[in-house]
Amino acid sequence: MPPARVSTRPPDSTGSLEVFGQCFAEEGVLARSLAEFTETGDHRPVTGHVGCYSAVVRQPGVTTLFADPVGQFPLYYDDSGRHGTKAVELGTALDRVYLATRLACLDGAGLLGNRSLRAGVRRVREGHAVRLGDGVLGEESCAPLSADPDVTTVDAADMLRDALVTAVRARARSARKLVSDFSGGLDSTTLAHLALDDVTTLPVLTHHNPDSPVLDDLDRAEWYVRSERRFDHQLVKVSPEHLPYQDLASWGDEPHAASISCGPASLRFSAAAALGADLHLMGEGGDAVLWAPGAYFIDLARRGELVTLWRHCFAWARMRNRSPLSVFRQSVVMAALGRRRALLRLAGTLDRGGPVGDPPWEVSVVARWDVPRVDWLTADTRSLLAAQAREVAERESDVDAGESVVLSQLRLHGLTQQVHREVGEQAGVAVHAPFLDTAVVRAAMAVPAHRRADPAVAKPLLKKALTGLVPEAVLSRETKGDYSSDAYRGLRRAAPRLRRLLADSAAADFGLIEPAPVRQALEDAVNGLRVPWGALNQVLAVEVWLRANAREVASA
Repeated sequence: MPPARVSTRPPDSTGSLEVFGQCFAEEGVLARSLAEFTETGDHRPVTGHVGCYSAVVRQPGVTTLFADPVGQFPLYYDDSGRHGTKAVELGTALDRVYLATRLACLDGAGLLGNRSLRAGVRRVREGHAVRLGDGVLGEESCAPLSADPDVTTVDAADMLRDALVTAVRARARSARKLVSDFSGGLDSTTLAHLALDDVTTLPVLTHHNPDSPVLDDLDRAEWYVRSERRFDHQLVKVSPEHLPYQDLASWGDEPHAASISCGPASLRFSAAAALGADLHLMGEGGDAVLWAPGAYFIDLARRGELVTLWRHCFAWARMRNRSPLSVFRQSVVMAALGRRRALLRLAGTLDRGGPVGDPPWEVSVVARWDVPRVDWLTADTRSLLAAQAREVAERESDVDAGESVVLSQLRLHGLTQQVHREVGEQAGVAVHAPFLDTAVVRAAMAVPAHRRADPAVAKPLLKKALTGLVPEAVLSRETKGDYSSDAYRGLRRAAPRLRRLLADSAAADFGLIEPAPVRQALEDAVNGLRVPWGALNQVLAVEVWLRANAREVASA
């Protein structure tokens, strides 16, 4: 299993190469990569190895930072030329625009750019390279994730198969003992089956809550195990103490909802460690990479592919007993509006404030980003975000709406995996998500969302790629388990502590939120009512993070 940080400085070279993340190239291979980059200036020998990682190349007078295209392992720098793997290494003051954007769940609006949580500290954009010397010498795009017009869906499926098989094999062959999640869902079950090519027996872990079992997932997992004797199936019981919201810890480098709901994952990692495992596979990222977000309807409308748009709208709406005409109309309206005017409309919404109800399904499914709970935000926060939205609106962007949503989701999955890696490290296992390997993501995104989508089939590209390698019974599953009951149960159990958290709100003291409507949302959830879970969880994560970092917050 590769270490998280590897350095190579060949004796006959004036430079050095350091990689951060999950890189499966051996040190000798990295040394040759450095030599080739030094000779040709081509980044691919440095950035093209199996895994997902960022790299730093140091040469006389210049240091080049290569950020991984997926965003799992970020690199940071400041105007003086200093750099690091954590923004806090370069500055402690908080960037209020960044924190407010994360708090408002507006990651998809593109407001962040290369900002970081720390004022004056910039993040190297995913798939970009920054050259540093006496200050910042330049930035260029070197390997961003984007669709290739020359790649067909058949080509992309072949690329995905090769990349995913290679990603899983690298883990299986480098681990002392491998384990895998095995929820019964498509993603983790697929990884487990692929790993069987390189191990004789594979422990697979399924967590379940006997008080509110997700029987669809559990039954599927047990059915798959009965069909494959090489699986050593371990059921991990989720006790009330490990439900979401029971451990309000501040994992990761910045506030993220995964840090307050990782109880079940922590149990599985501990179970893996107890089995003697050193590497744990997760299906994290599979949804973001392989589903096509509803924003691709905008791309179909913008391209004039109205027959295809109507067919997809009809199929999606029929599954939810909604009007296909409403979805079609919303898609055409959003396409005509365009990114710039959508951002200006967002700015106007933020300026006006006032209560915001749940948007109709037809609006939310076609959205470029989440509708912010503007009534939860202070006037100062709303003003800050509105100004940023107007500034970003004037910048050109050639990224399709669907791809933009996927890229923002990938960054959030990167934050989730950072939490999982830290929790796993505490338990004694390395946590890997092969679906977030660079080559896997690049293969999946080689065709745009509007071409890889099929409303009749869940994750059609994965099924094309792995037919014959993974049992049809696994690939044919069209449903997902619903774990919302665990969220309600966990929140209800933690309600006294959460009420105290919001009664003396650190986010309110920092001038970010109006706590009254957030408290009402908490009470609605306690009473089993429908709530905006994403927004509520992010506010709670920010509350926990601000308290954990109270000293530097006070200085800010």
